[in-house]
Amino acid sequence: MTTIPGALDQAIRETVHHAGGVDLSGDPARSLSLPAALVTALFDVSAEAASLAVPEATVERQLEAWLEAGCVADARRLLAHALPPRHSLWWALLCLTEAHRQAPYPPAVADAFAAALEFVLDPTEPGRRACHAAAEAAGSTTAGGVIGHAAFLSGGSMAPPECPPVLPAPHLCGRMCGVAIYLASVHFNPARYKRHLGHFIGIGFKVARGELAIPAAGEAAALPSASEQAAVETVVIREEAKGSWSS
Repeated sequence: MTTIPGALDQAIRETVHHAGGVDLSGDPARSLSLPAALVTALFDVSAEAASLAVPEATVERQLEAWLEAGCVADARRLLAHALPPRHSLWWALLCLTEAHRQAPYPPAVADAFAAALEFVLDPTEPGRRACHAAAEAAGSTTAGGVIGHAAFLSGGSMAPPECPPVLPAPHLCGRMCGVAIYLASVHFNPARYKRHLGHFIGIGFKVARGELAIPAAGEAAALPSASEQAAVETVVIREEAKGSWSS
């Protein structure tokens, strides 16, 4: 099969969640107004959270109800699935950056974070496949493996470039981003993970509301390579996550 130059790049940008109808580069604010029932159908809701389901609620209203009741795990899953893939990845990377600042990850894991960040800033097919390679190098069960595979599964084909395309299920990126955020919450103090997770969900709200926007292309040009011992505050987050990708 002959690959048309740029076709997979375009496919990445146009990947659509069947339930939410949000594409990779869509408006994150729209995710909060989606019907919660459409998004919760994409993952297993805990019994406690199911008993607190608000009839005909938007994602934002259901998130508020679950957070008030302490159902932070279900709230994490809901927001990770509701956000457009690119913004779900961005949210997960912000959380992983903060965890890395508190307790640095091994270099191969940090390299996978950097590959995913480069893809989020400039979502291209070579960048997406680089995320897969970095995830494999980091180890599939590590935080780097999870976020790297999340980026790889955000759109485009899972098959080798020379083979007919095999598209991932549209909810996989959000699901793995949710896992990455959980891994960030338990990384530097597992005993307080619920508190950390609540904090990270607050960051997710800021992403959804456009308060922590993905940097523009001009800012992305200054991104350091994963091997450099350089700070990335200007590319990542203001006060919540300062530090470098490499330990």
